[in-house]
Amino acid sequence: MIWFIFSLGLSILAAGKKGWLQFWPVGLVALVVVYVLDSALVDLGAFSYHYGVPALGGLPLLYFLSIFPNGIILARFYPLRRRLRLPYVLVVAALFLFVERFMIITGSFRHLHWTLEYSLVLNVIGMILVLWLGEWLGVIKPGE
Repeated sequence: MIWFIFSLGLSILAAGKKGWLQFWPVGLVALVVVYVLDSALVDLGAFSYHYGVPALGGLPLLYFLSIFPNGIILARFYPLRRRLRLPYVLVVAALFLFVERFMIITGSFRHLHWTLEYSLVLNVIGMILVLWLGEWLGVIKPGE
């Protein structure tokens, strides 16, 4: 619940109404990408979530819904310059490791056959996929 409220509030402050109106399709894309990746890994026994209302594929509902505003934030600050895009994705992916670590400490998330290094790689792949699909849909402008 805390992560959902934080994500929603941050996206409203950071992206604003204009950002929400422009990038909401990327939020939907992020929901699909995270659902496909995370639910498959939960089913394979890589990691598990605890607490919260279970939703689709073993993901807690509010955690899953927090992906939508996070996708909007990800797209809103995606650099126009191509040379800055990979560093941006790497930094954001690394920041999400702090959230994951906090979830582990609080007992909300548990690695079974998984590591933070795997999470970093998965975060990078997922974010690149979300941003590429956002560009393919015409929501994100191609880089310079």
